[in-house]
Amino acid sequence: SLFSLSLQRDVAGRFEVVVADDGSRDTTANVVRDFALTADFPVRWITHEHRGFRVALCRNDGARASTAPYLLFSDGDCIFPVDHLRKHLLARRRGVVRAGDCLRLGEEATERLDSAAIAAGQYHRWASPGDRRRLVQKRFKERCYQLMRHRFKPKLTGWNIGIFRRDFEAVNGFDESFVGWGCEDDDLAIRLRKAGCRIVSALAYTHGYHMWHPTTPSYPSKWGEGCNVRR
Repeated sequence: SLFSLSLQRDVAGRFEVVVADDGSRDTTANVVRDFALTADFPVRWITHEHRGFRVALCRNDGARASTAPYLLFSDGDCIFPVDHLRKHLLARRRGVVRAGDCLRLGEEATERLDSAAIAAGQYHRWASPGDRRRLVQKRFKERCYQLMRHRFKPKLTGWNIGIFRRDFEAVNGFDESFVGWGCEDDDLAIRLRKAGCRIVSALAYTHGYHMWHPTTPSYPSKWGEGCNVRR
């Protein structure tokens, strides 16, 4: 994920990276610190004690530790095409929040990933035809949702969000009391819309690639069975 950010084009001097960690006890900190020594952009590492799956807290920590007026949220299991940041920056609009998505790489494709494959963009071809159709269909649907001013869609998904800091701070960011997988981004979207922001799809100009990994124990088999849905 970090290596794909180091390959971004036409954004030199225009971005920083904050890695917001959820209390890892493995080599994550060393990976980030080693990467920061070679990166030509600022890289910060922040963490806190692990007390359950607290991605909402992580994202707020990242925003607090950042300095830029525009925020891009993603996850450590995502990689990005080389024009991802440039296109997000070009699409910035006050009061508009960008809702993105990712193509999902399978387990076999993820195991094949290395620096050479990322630098050459080989992984662009590794998503399944079915998932490519899903993203094309979603792009069309989200255009329709925007035209009809749907109350809840496009859906905001934490692994690809673009938002001005002042819009994020106006609703006090993510609700940090969400613990366990899911719904913290849905909650944020509801409050942003109530505050007058428009949520607009980013699929017209970019998408990420999500690497396969085992799911967190709080990940439900059906969205409606998630631990945070009732809340």
